[in-house]
Amino acid sequence: MNYELELHPRDVLYFRDGRPIGGSSDGVGSLWPHPALFHSALLAALQRRFADRLGEWESEHHRWTDSERKKHERGRVRFHLGGLKSWGPFPKTDEGILAATPADLLAQGGVAAPMLLPERGVSNLPEPLKYPVGSFSGATKERPGEWLLLSELSLYLAGETQKLRTVSARELYLSEARPGIGIDAGRRAVEDGRFYSAEYLRLEKGVSMAAFASCTAKKYNGEETDLLGELFRETNRCDLIFGGQRGTAHLECCRSRSELIGPPPETFPGNRVKWVLLSPAFFCGGWIPGWVDRRSGAVMLRENKSEAVDARMVAAFVPKPLAVSGWNPAAGAPKATRLLVPAGAVYYFECGSPEDAQRLSRILHGRTKPDALGEQGLGLGVCGRWNYIQL
Repeated sequence: MNYELELHPRDVLYFRDGRPIGGSSDGVGSLWPHPALFHSALLAALQRRFADRLGEWESEHHRWTDSERKKHERGRVRFHLGGLKSWGPFPKTDEGILAATPADLLAQGGVAAPMLLPERGVSNLPEPLKYPVGSFSGATKERPGEWLLLSELSLYLAGETQKLRTVSARELYLSEARPGIGIDAGRRAVEDGRFYSAEYLRLEKGVSMAAFASCTAKKYNGEETDLLGELFRETNRCDLIFGGQRGTAHLECCRSRSELIGPPPETFPGNRVKWVLLSPAFFCGGWIPGWVDRRSGAVMLRENKSEAVDARMVAAFVPKPLAVSGWNPAAGAPKATRLLVPAGAVYYFECGSPEDAQRLSRILHGRTKPDALGEQGLGLGVCGRWNYIQL
């Protein structure tokens, strides 16, 4: 079962990116948490609560291969609670849940879009892109708000983009600076001359974090157990250690679950589909999804593992990457830094027929399609309409 979860921080929270501490990035910890952080926090909460009972619900893994054993010893693979899947967190107010504003949405109304080049026009776009993305709205320093209500997002996906209301991050959360001192772990004392200032995330009054999760434990005989149902059997609230410096939040289970994402548009004029990321995504090729051919742009996905899709990626609007890392307690070492495509990135596709456009929408809309870590909520996207701009 998929549950809607709501997080209420007890105080400020600390979330850093993957850049080394030092210089201009010293103590920057007021970033909005990416999905893998919530997934890890929820996984740790389940392990603390059910450490002695997992054997009742999951079969032990005994047939280790040499590769599995080496990865397990290095802390790179686990065989408990593998059924945990999560999406979010997203900001939530009295008006509803918000998602990252699409990168092509303009502050003055309307959207940027792929631009058809003149007959003899040339560009230096990397393969497989055919069209640059731009607009004729004129230069401006004004930017839309960083967040968009899901009700407004539905209008955007349907092509109604002139009067959308975005929400600034300052209306939802603040960056709060606090001083700190360095500690010598060996002496358990203050390090002389080691002072710093760190930034923390503080939610505004009436703002919380919303996330969705499911966790089914399975045995080899087919028996299944809903572990989130067990976690919230006696009460709908529990404590969650979330973010750096052991920040805590109340995790509340909303029994009457609302839908995170509505249905896609019914039709796609011109067989054109755009895919908008609601959460950061990891792609092995950097900015381009691994299921897109890097030379031709052809989509290599299949519906139900059988129906191929005649579609090609022809343009993309991708903001600067997000660097993330972390600490692997099993290996006692830091995790490798990954560069994620940020939420709000937009990918544009041309399909061969209306059926292919609908098929591509069914494959991508409301699903996670990264090259890795999809179970942690990375690469969640939605589909909408787009049209060309004629130069």
